[in-house]
Amino acid sequence: MKIVIINSLYTPHIIGGAEISTQILAETLASVADVHVLTLGGQRRDEGVREERIGGVTVHRLPHGSLYWIGDPQRRGVLRRTARRLTDLYNPRQIEAVRERLERIRPDLVHTQNLSGFGAAIWTAADSLGVPIVHTLRDYSLLSPVSSPLRNPALARLYALSSSAFSRRVSAVVGISSHILKRHTDAGLFPDAARRVIPNAVEGGIAASAKDFERRPLRIGCFGRVEPEKGVRELVEAALSLPADIVERIVIAGDGSLRAKLAESCRHDARFHFPGKVKPAEVRRLMGETDVNFVPSIWEEPFGRVIIESYQVGTPVYATDVGGIPDAVWDPEEFLFPPGSAAAIRAKILSFHSLTGADKRRIQAACLAHCRGFTQAALLDRHLDLYARTLPAGSDFAVTAPIGQVQ
Repeated sequence: MKIVIINSLYTPHIIGGAEISTQILAETLASVADVHVLTLGGQRRDEGVREERIGGVTVHRLPHGSLYWIGDPQRRGVLRRTARRLTDLYNPRQIEAVRERLERIRPDLVHTQNLSGFGAAIWTAADSLGVPIVHTLRDYSLLSPVSSPLRNPALARLYALSSSAFSRRVSAVVGISSHILKRHTDAGLFPDAARRVIPNAVEGGIAASAKDFERRPLRIGCFGRVEPEKGVRELVEAALSLPADIVERIVIAGDGSLRAKLAESCRHDARFHFPGKVKPAEVRRLMGETDVNFVPSIWEEPFGRVIIESYQVGTPVYATDVGGIPDAVWDPEEFLFPPGSAAAIRAKILSFHSLTGADKRRIQAACLAHCRGFTQAALLDRHLDLYARTLPAGSDFAVTAPIGQVQ
């Protein structure tokens, strides 16, 4: 079977979790199929398409064909960024470039991911060739040109209308969480598509870190961008209000606009540590050294990758009841709390502090078991089942048990 995956960027050009998850998907599928990735490169149009092999996947880097390449770290002004995003509504050159590449590859199925820089109109290229289309929702870019569809309602409506029209060509749509899938289908997108929830696979070994379950003062962690929408301010406020015999150490790993300000506000409290952005291996080590971690996001996270990463090292997580986070959390009734509330975070810290060592061992075992549903093996099984159900009848493709279907 030959599969073409389309995503705005591809390794080594990584902005966030979408690029990481797309690479994991592509390389996982490459174990059973001939996988090609169409992505955007920084070269000029006259330099043509660049091809390379990465992790068993053939990568085709198309010229970006826009005002600038989205992988360029240079900061642009608001007008230039808006103009580039508007080209995504319909970019005939990009549509033709994708069509030409698909005609050359001749895939059995096209699986699109984030389409910033391509635009949803490229679905017409695959549709014109009679190739079934699967799309995975990893962010809100089909609803809005900015990270949150709430920031510019007028522009968001324009994007949603355009995306809705082109989405009729999609055979199946995947949400990495039930929330992100519902948000798009409620907006009228993908009216004729089969619907599935398939969570991201999170790389990493599943092995509990050694913990002293009987010790009482807690070591707390928070990992990710230190921005207002991440709720880190509320976590700091909650921890500051508790004495050292409750909270012994608080590690806030990551960088962002609030890091310096929050570090300054805690400068007289030696329990707080702000190591900045650290490498993945160091993140796992720090996660394993804490007793419990917090994901206090305020905005609608599409997925909760950091939650699964914490579970992989045997550390439980309290997180906010927003976006796709509840899909990732084990025992949502106990480990979710309302966003934007330092009081709610404080209550959860006290609740965990009151647990016995036996309770904590039981919770760790449950978290380790829970994260096994987010492995590459699970990801592969779910996608193979979806592809088998999406391909035309009679295709020579094995069907596995259905998992994660949304009615």
